[in-house]
Amino acid sequence: MAFKPVIAVVPFGARSSDPRAGAWARQLARRLVDRVGAEAALDLRPVFLVAMPEGSAGEGHLILGSTPPPDLAAQYGASLGATRTLVGTYVEGPTGTRIDASLVDVTTKRVMSERSFAIAAGTLHGAERELVAWIAAAVAVSAPESTDPVANDDAYTALLEAMDQEVNATLLRTSDAARADDAVHAALDRYVDAAIADPESVLPEERVLVLAAESLERGSVRHEIHALERLVSARPRAWRVHYILGQLRAETDDANGAIVAFEHAHALHPLADPDLVRLAELYANAGAVSPGLAHLRRIRPTSAAYGSAQELVAIIAYQRGDLDAATQAFDRAIAAGTDSWELHASRAAAHHARGETEPAAAHYRDALAKGAPGVVRLNLARIELASGDRAEAQRDLDALLASERTGEVACHARRLRFGLRDAELERELEHAGQSALSGDATTLDAAQATFERALAIEPDLWEAHFGRGIVARQRGDADAARAAFTKVLELWPDQPDALHELGVALLESGDEVNAALRALDRAASLRPTDAAYLADAGFAHLRAGNLDTARRYLERASGIDANDPITKQYVGELLRIENEVGKQ
Repeated sequence: MAFKPVIAVVPFGARSSDPRAGAWARQLARRLVDRVGAEAALDLRPVFLVAMPEGSAGEGHLILGSTPPPDLAAQYGASLGATRTLVGTYVEGPTGTRIDASLVDVTTKRVMSERSFAIAAGTLHGAERELVAWIAAAVAVSAPESTDPVANDDAYTALLEAMDQEVNATLLRTSDAARADDAVHAALDRYVDAAIADPESVLPEERVLVLAAESLERGSVRHEIHALERLVSARPRAWRVHYILGQLRAETDDANGAIVAFEHAHALHPLADPDLVRLAELYANAGAVSPGLAHLRRIRPTSAAYGSAQELVAIIAYQRGDLDAATQAFDRAIAAGTDSWELHASRAAAHHARGETEPAAAHYRDALAKGAPGVVRLNLARIELASGDRAEAQRDLDALLASERTGEVACHARRLRFGLRDAELERELEHAGQSALSGDATTLDAAQATFERALAIEPDLWEAHFGRGIVARQRGDADAARAAFTKVLELWPDQPDALHELGVALLESGDEVNAALRALDRAASLRPTDAAYLADAGFAHLRAGNLDTARRYLERASGIDANDPITKQYVGELLRIENEVGKQ
């Protein structure tokens, strides 16, 4: 094997009044390393400098760019097993711009070669090529053949700044996650700028795709989606950008947006069969079954994704009530080796809808054996209760509540178990809730007593806590009402009625407007067709001075119920305030 010179590359320092020059210098040095591939006749390795303070205590810090003297540069090179060390400085001065570079021999600790590269306006993106050619000549090897990463300086400086922000994100990730995320977002923006400045460049697009894909692990994709949308507007035929955009939109439950992105990607570059199954699932979830089935039909029995495709066909058929077609697809999925809890749960639901309780229960049990979530056990308990098997239903509800304490499923299971324990009190509880909501003051004491009796049997029964909150509100006890509704939300965080009632209570108190806005916004999002919920959210924003948001809510509420007197009152107040603001 031929000897390959090893060159340690120290991040370049900078002397310039431009605050961006440091990033350019540091990352230009790193680009030299990236430019020289493994097949080249020389080996460039990056130096990461950590300087320790004098003494035995204190933390080290990363030197992001410097021009060390020859003896120190040689030490850096020796630590990487290099024969030589490259150091350099990016200089902007009255006489122009240049890069001063030196090669230091690690053994002798002396400069063996040095050169100053003049950088004319608009030619910085070509400096890599000149530097690599000089290094290769200095160590008597052939310069590697490679192309510039981008075609102009606007793209190149954006690329270098983006690379520098990525380094910042890495350094900050363990100590300051928020600033690390900001750095990632800045990197994305500059990579997109580079891709737009040079529409033919490959590297900026690749880095955007990598960062966007990594965001799926971080769980925050909003800015990544924005970056991909900018990039796809500039490069509408970049199928991978459409594809990753579809993945991120799907993660944010934007089914329609994900479908559009995946279809664009598919038109430019046919998607793999597993991606077609996912696209079909998005269509099904969006209520557009036909195009989803069209994609599934194209997946052949020889495909590794055939089983999952037939599973989805079966689930769709079950949901449409076509049990025969669903059963045939179910059998094809089983034959292909696909047998998930979702498939058994869908088949159970179809049997249940037809009144076939025994096969429904059997498939729910099969689904549970395959790791189905608690809602499947809740449905099984309902079937067992309907068929008269109270003991089995009780056991399933106890098992469910032993593993799930909060959330909608747990709350429904708790109510079902409460009815098993005391059916008469459950009927009284239903009547007490209606009485409390009616506003009849003469029934409030009896309703309160019923709620207390129910809580003595089941302390986490959300309906009883909600009823106590309504009674407290009717009596004008704001603190007790807020405490009761807060307890409901501890048991069921997205219970829309409790969110609405708590939001109204907070708004009336006047000292927690932001909390009221959050609760009422969430309640309105969960009940988007309830005019009262929309109107109250609009009024909350009106009180907070958010006139545009208030108008959007109240327009939606009026569109649902134009004659509601409370909504009309809120709209009148909005118009009055907008008129006053307009006069100022």
